[in-house]
Amino acid sequence: MELQGVRVLVAEDNLLEAEIVVQALKHVGCEIIGPVARLAQALDLALHSELDGALLDINLAGVNSFAAAWRLQERKIPFAFISAYPRSIIPGPGPLWKAPFVAKPFNPEQLVQAITGLLRPESLPPARRRPERRLKRRNYNF
Repeated sequence: MELQGVRVLVAEDNLLEAEIVVQALKHVGCEIIGPVARLAQALDLALHSELDGALLDINLAGVNSFAAAWRLQERKIPFAFISAYPRSIIPGPGPLWKAPFVAKPFNPEQLVQAITGLLRPESLPPARRRPERRLKRRNYNF
């Protein structure tokens, strides 16, 4: 699936993994915001950038990215966590616990699936919106 023009924030402190994420998303047409390796940078972009979605590493240089996730949640921007930590590190129950989770090591297809699963039709650029499904009307003569 092509995601031409979809703006995705990437917050990952490992340069190799960040490059894998960026290349996988660029391959399907995403516009990458970042990548950033520090929480302060992620917070700034989460608050002030025009975004359609985000992929956040849970541990950014020794600091968790939950503050950036909360800011994205407040702005109603969908996001997914990527981490080598188990899912149980996410505080729950609550909205962060419900966020999609991609475990490391990951493959590029998992990242594309995560972003595709996050996006609502109205957040896609006009050319990529899924057509609205309509049910056929049937007249029954009883």
